[in-house]
This record gives sequence, structure tokens and C-alpha cells, in this order.
Amino acid sequence: GQHVRVDKNGRHVVELRGNVLPVVRLRSLYSVESTLPERTSVVVVASSKGQYGIEVEVLMGQQQTVIKPLGRLFKTLRGISGSSILGSGEVALILDVGSLGDLVTADLHSSSHLNRTEVTP
Repeated sequence: GQHVRVDKNGRHVVELRGNVLPVVRLRSLYSVESTLPERTSVVVVASSKGQYGIEVEVLMGQQQTVIKPLGRLFKTLRGISGSSILGSGEVALILDVGSLGDLVTADLHSSSHLNRTEVTP
């Protein structure tokens, strides 16, 4: 499989069929402090801004769910469109692929938050 790497501009990218795609690292974007597992996956999504990858730790498969709007406290979270309660009782946040695509595009043209992610060898 392909590995996420850092390009010469300090952005996280992955190569897919000869194309280099930007990668959103949700842990960095949302300042989640913990050790990244040895193995992660990249889910490639398409938005109006083009294709990009989202780095994930676990793929849980497809589920039908009811999406609930975010409360006032969480409305300002970039890239999140709602939440859902899973069968296990856990709360899942629903990603807004279009909004994350806008963040990736902004990153390509500026030194935004996504550019300042830390990389450990």
C-alpha cells in the first residue's frame, strides 16, 4: 500500500495511480493528542475542489444512520457537519467532505493550520 509522506512544502500527501493527493490528518486538524498507530489508512474522497485523502485509523464499513445537527458548542468545528449515535451507543462525528476539501485547497495556497502538523520520523 501507499504511505503518507511529507512533500517539499511540508504538506502530507499520498500518491494514487500517478497522482499526488493532499491528505488531511484529522488528529492534527483537531489537535488530538495521542500516539498514531503504526498502520493507518487513507480514504480518498472527491469534493468540488477535487480528490484528496483523509487519514483514518480504523475503517468500520458502511452504516445507515440518522445524522443529527451539531449543538451550539460544536457548530464552529471546521469539517464536521453533524453527529450520530452508533448501535454501540458511541457518538460518531459526521465529516463534511466539501468543507474539508475547502481546507485542503486553502492549504495548497497558504500556510494554514494543516501546514503546521508535526511529523515524526
